[in-house]
Amino acid sequence: MSISALNFATPIRRRIEVAPRDFARRDHAISLFDAGQFVDSVTATLGYLLPTTSVPDLNNDALCLAQGSAHIHIEIQGEELLVRAPLVTLKPEAQVVAAMRFFLTRLSATGQLFQPRLREQTVALEFRERLALLHPLKLLEVMQRLPMEADNHDDWLVQQFGVAMAERQSVTGLTDAEFDAAWQLWSAHWSAVEELMTESRRRRQISLLDSLGSFTVNNLVYSLPLFGPVRTRINECADEFTSRDETATKRDNELAKCVKEMRQVTPEALRACLGHSTYAINPQHEGTPSLLTSILGGGSRMQKTGEHRAAGRGLEATLELVADYLYLLAHHSWPNEIDAALRAGLASASDKPWREAADLLWNHANATAKTFGSHGDQDKDDPADADELQNNFDAHPHHEH
Repeated sequence: MSISALNFATPIRRRIEVAPRDFARRDHAISLFDAGQFVDSVTATLGYLLPTTSVPDLNNDALCLAQGSAHIHIEIQGEELLVRAPLVTLKPEAQVVAAMRFFLTRLSATGQLFQPRLREQTVALEFRERLALLHPLKLLEVMQRLPMEADNHDDWLVQQFGVAMAERQSVTGLTDAEFDAAWQLWSAHWSAVEELMTESRRRRQISLLDSLGSFTVNNLVYSLPLFGPVRTRINECADEFTSRDETATKRDNELAKCVKEMRQVTPEALRACLGHSTYAINPQHEGTPSLLTSILGGGSRMQKTGEHRAAGRGLEATLELVADYLYLLAHHSWPNEIDAALRAGLASASDKPWREAADLLWNHANATAKTFGSHGDQDKDDPADADELQNNFDAHPHHEH
């Protein structure tokens, strides 16, 4: 076997510090709405979502938030609330028809609460609703999706269609030392994926292809502060090679194409897509004890991994456990002690042979679930959030935008 271990270098991506949600504030916002105090309900909802931000009187002042590279504007206009994220400005020399086709097919959808709108040559994602119809849960859904969509697409649209950035929040570039480490991590990652693909093709196991696809995208999400065209292209490929609705052959081919494209990215192009951003709204899901238990606590997934260990298939067991750890760290925010525990688990398996790495991660996962997971009626998770996270995981096991 050409690859005998995985290396987990110190991530360049900075951990996002977020204040814990106070569900009592959300419930208070719902009570205000039920009492007909609609403006106060909006203010309370935003206060729940943005616990460290002072929300102004939206009747008189707009609230502007920085979400990655995007700006989000929130204001009350008469009897309506407007949430708006300017994306791009169309130029005569731009590929206007192609850009508009993208907006109509990829950024809009029937039943979606927000839609792209063209006003004075500027395309923005907009949500507008009468205050009397704006239940706090509807506003929360918009505010947890619209800003992320704006951040995910603005830089990429500029490069893809030749349009101009309408508004852009500055991103802090990497230092020379950070970029040197990032380039080493990037190169080592794709080399490892390429070698793991050879093993996946030789063993012809769907479960191994699942774990490899998850590792491919989430190791980068966890390790590097990617944005712009490179991130968007990886996400497009990941939609294919992590999809269980596609055939194994198509998934393998898409992963191979992604590896080839990413190996051709120059240092200059990669550096232009790396930087530290600020987020008014947590771009990650809030991790819960029930999620830890469902993934690391001895369910069907861990049972399958245990079977791999018992059969001496160290690579398969290790990659499955690594994929789970990376998923939890890349797409969820955790209290300090849980975050540190998950990172320590990955570090313990770095550069270890497959069998040893599998044993270390297996024991660490069980200990982590036992210490921090949910335990029957002691689980204090918000039930709706816990169910939503588990449904997301089951439907799209290891890849989220």
